[in-house]
Amino acid sequence: MKSAWPLIAVCLMGSSAAVFAADRACVIEGNVPVGGKALAVKDCMEFTTAIPAEQLKASCNGLAQTSAQLGGKAGKVTFLAQCPRPASGACKGLMGQPLDAYYYHLPPEALQEKRKACETSTAAIKGGTWSNGQ
Repeated sequence: MKSAWPLIAVCLMGSSAAVFAADRACVIEGNVPVGGKALAVKDCMEFTTAIPAEQLKASCNGLAQTSAQLGGKAGKVTFLAQCPRPASGACKGLMGQPLDAYYYHLPPEALQEKRKACETSTAAIKGGTWSNGQ
């Protein structure tokens, strides 16, 4: 029994690592009501550090509910190992967190708004770094 303990410990560590290593990103697609019109949205959130699977699921599903809270339908969530590239633009280190946000199919003015929001810092929230989505 004593010699089996190291093997059990290795198996537990291996299975625990698998929970963190699978998906670290989610694409959220849907329509958000803006000014009486439905705006098609496709965004992706990618955690840059390991995250428990349940935390990823809760974060992504919570974001998908945003359109429902605004009067539309909840967005469709797809979990991935990383966000698809290229994107229209990306915010690296969103709100000072180990999180990158990728934005797709946005008109230039909407992309500028995302960039401004990304780079804006407040006393409580550190701004991110804008990139071209590669």
